[in-house]
Amino acid sequence: MLVGDGMIARRFRAYADRNDIVLFASGVSNSKETRPEPYARERRLVEDTLRQAPGCLFVYFSTASIADPTEQGSPYVMHKTSLEELIKEQASAYLIIRASNVVGGPGNPHTILNFFVDRIRRQESFSIWQHAVRNVIDIDDLYQLVSGYIADASTWNQTLIVANPYSVSPLVMVQAIERHTGKKARYELLDKGAAFTLPAEAASNRLPNADGDWQPEQYITRLLQKYYA
Repeated sequence: MLVGDGMIARRFRAYADRNDIVLFASGVSNSKETRPEPYARERRLVEDTLRQAPGCLFVYFSTASIADPTEQGSPYVMHKTSLEELIKEQASAYLIIRASNVVGGPGNPHTILNFFVDRIRRQESFSIWQHAVRNVIDIDDLYQLVSGYIADASTWNQTLIVANPYSVSPLVMVQAIERHTGKKARYELLDKGAAFTLPAEAASNRLPNADGDWQPEQYITRLLQKYYA
């Protein structure tokens, strides 16, 4: 069973006809959402799906921003944490995937790479938190990693971080987009943000990518060439 119709759900459509797995890829797409209604809708959908699919492996896409010190106490992080606990309590078996910023091309305007690419192409001004770090992962890398976890029952009933082993400053991302588009970004650097680390080496070690393939500048450049021609 596949729940959702966004970028992640479309990439995992091969699981749509599985009756032993629930792949839950639906929910609040904007991490800055403050209205209670979208969060309530996702919670109801999770509860309904758990009731409809007893005995299934429940794969839930959470967020790696739970580790971001600047997001502690935010409605989005509190909501995701609450749903993680609900799934742990009620699912027969589960995989909670704390994914970083997933990149799969234009679409969701709230993802960080889409936001920067759109603003630079439109020559619109924006702000950059100069002390922040962000982590991006290709939707195809996410698919390979999560598919491997689904196939390996020894990884079930865990909360797993799926991310690039290297995080990157937003400024480096913007500079890569400038080179890719040939356009100068219009931004203001703000004295905000905080660095944090994600223990993602275990996930990245499950893929054949060389260490250099994960390095921020090379990785972001490939993402831009792949999805933002």
